[in-house]
Amino acid sequence: MTINLFIYLSLFALAVGSFAGVVIYRLPFMENNKDLNLIRPRSFCPSCKRQLKISMIIPIFSFLFLRGQCGYCQEKIEPIYIVHELIHLLVMLFILSAYTSFNSSIIFIFLLFSIFYIQIILDYRHLMLSISLNILLILMGLTINYYLNFFTSFEESILGGAIGYSVLWAINALYFWLRKRVGIGSGDFLLFSGCGAVFGVLALGPILLIGSAIALLIYTVKKQKFTQQIPLGSGIAAGAIIYYIIFVVTELL
Repeated sequence: MTINLFIYLSLFALAVGSFAGVVIYRLPFMENNKDLNLIRPRSFCPSCKRQLKISMIIPIFSFLFLRGQCGYCQEKIEPIYIVHELIHLLVMLFILSAYTSFNSSIIFIFLLFSIFYIQIILDYRHLMLSISLNILLILMGLTINYYLNFFTSFEESILGGAIGYSVLWAINALYFWLRKRVGIGSGDFLLFSGCGAVFGVLALGPILLIGSAIALLIYTVKKQKFTQQIPLGSGIAAGAIIYYIIFVVTELL
């Protein structure tokens, strides 16, 4: 891999990380604000509300150059934005280390991570999941496995998507019958379906086991934040990432 390609991929990772931060920040407010979407208005300072220049939103560099402050009002900018970017950069470097040469798999896997990452943060912060990203995850899994048998066969991809949705739906139906209230949200159904579509039906067991353990750990540590609901979506998305590292990356190294 050439130095130029390495630099381009690193910049791409930072750009995706920056956009992920926008999605995480804006999505929870978009339902109640029709004037707000992922593109408009342009990035603005949360304090003074002024739109930021292009030079003020360059991933990492603008934050460092402006010393973590708004270029207009000098109010401090939350460092979480640069954290999103750095995490995406580190993940890209990790993925690159697993491949001896560049191929389209690197981009696909990186985008998968970004979807899971966004869902982890959204569910942890707001107990919500992006339905659009879940559907995109399902379509990506079916498409890549249909054309390339990327993680599994197309048949197992379809089966994984169907069973992933059905399992959580059935658990929720049983819970509702017993307790007369919803136990698992439909966003979790679709997210788990997406995991099955991407990794195949055989991956569902390990992902659900790991994901449930993580969700329970979060709930136990943050009982004051999650009084009644468990962030299962965060656990499932994190479980999918861990599954990939344990069962896929280890075979490449």
